[in-house]
Amino acid sequence: MWRMHKHGLYGWFQKNLRGKKGQRGFTLIELLVVVTILGVLAAIVTLSLVGLTTKASENSCNAEYKTVQAAIDAYMANNNVGTLPSAQTTFTNDMSGGAIGTKTGTVALFNANPSSGSPNYTRNGATQFFYTWDQFGKINAIGSNAAGAAVNNCVPK
Repeated sequence: MWRMHKHGLYGWFQKNLRGKKGQRGFTLIELLVVVTILGVLAAIVTLSLVGLTTKASENSCNAEYKTVQAAIDAYMANNNVGTLPSAQTTFTNDMSGGAIGTKTGTVALFNANPSSGSPNYTRNGATQFFYTWDQFGKINAIGSNAAGAAVNNCVPK
């Protein structure tokens, strides 16, 4: 005689949502929910990182501007001068002074061999950005290259 199982006559054909009894795994619905949540989190992170490179460039320019302006002020104070020998009228990032390249100024803000009489006013000889300044040592323009292309949101103050 046939015995009735709790699943009925054809109970051995029936499956639950997770496959055969005793098998473990995830259903398609569970996997889709997890993938959707991960997608939403990835979108949130991506949107929060979009403007960071532009902001980093602005912050870098502003920080370097303050350093170069402070170096010019220190140069003038150390040499006890009210005006610079000649204004920086051509964009340059070479702070070693003299007629190097297209540079017209003679203010040496970088000295490869500093001494007490001839100190080093900037941390390196070539800065990331390019500058011009007037005879009173005020930076009047900042460029991203030697042609003076503007740096977004970075202007002399």
